Amino acid sequence: MEELNKDAALAWALYWIHQQPKVYEKVLYELQGLNTPDPIKIAQLLYLTAICQETLRIYPVILFTFPRITLRSVNLRGYHVPPGTYVLPCIYLTHRREDLYPQPENFQPERFINRKYSSYEFCPFGGGSRQCLGQVFALFEMELILATILLNYQLKLEEKTPVTLSRRGFLLAPQGGVKMNLAADTGC
Repeated sequence: MEELNKDAALAWALYWIHQQPKVYEKVLYELQGLNTPDPIKIAQLLYLTAICQETLRIYPVILFTFPRITLRSVNLRGYHVPPGTYVLPCIYLTHRREDLYPQPENFQPERFINRKYSSYEFCPFGGGSRQCLGQVFALFEMELILATILLNYQLKLEEKTPVTLSRRGFLLAPQGGVKMNLAADTGC
């Protein structure tokens, strides 16, 4: 399942990067301005990191966190939840809250440069104290893979039509994948 998560996240990232030419130009400029292939330096690139975060926000790989059981009465945004109730937080809906993410359907990496979100607002790896232990490595890996692809290959979306979301059990992925062509090899 880990492999499917990574593949889906990378497919979405490549889709959004190539769907919006300004995003592509900006991340490529940032990557080309880096004069070293040092993985740590790549992972510190602000815009590349913001693209990865926005990708995981707009289409988190999983829909829900693990269920919680309320120990006492809780008020969740105006709803009374009695003690002993199973609560299943929905990552997808949290990331679609207009009050947290204006125009939530739009891919806007800049929102992660301009604001730091709490682990209850941005939770693609779970929220609060129950976050995935591998989240830092997963984001690092995503950044390195994207940087390698973007610096070494020119890709082009095969179709400009929007890709639709498909649910595969607990996972969210692009329906039918993201079809891309190799436009040119940069020779690296």
